[in-house]
Amino acid sequence: MLIALGLVACGETAAPVDPGTQITPPVPFSPTAGEIPEETFQATATITDQGLDPNQFAAVSGTAFRLVITGDGAEHKLVIEELVAETPIAPEGETTIDFTVVGDPGTLDILLDGESVGTFERQAASGATDS
Repeated sequence: MLIALGLVACGETAAPVDPGTQITPPVPFSPTAGEIPEETFQATATITDQGLDPNQFAAVSGTAFRLVITGDGAEHKLVIEELVAETPIAPEGETTIDFTVVGDPGTLDILLDGESVGTFERQAASGATDS
């Protein structure tokens, strides 16, 4: 019992896994690789003349995230620093970007056609960031 408590205190326990579901999160810069974890956080945004609306997003490191972007009539390229490589955004309709949040806590820029249009806050499991 003491050993189990020591492991919990050190954060060494693994999350319970449904034995019927294979969980293989995509690697960074490969949003469609493997399957995304069972619990996926989703957000939507629309491209406007000012950038993205809304323009701030956040998720805990180690979780899956789905960002659905609605186009504005022109083709764009979207990047989330350290998380999503350059991804084309369709001029019309919705473009879905699936990725796994990885890395240390902090605030990352979201770029649209090379211009900063928002931020993505990568949080620690406790919800705190280093910034």
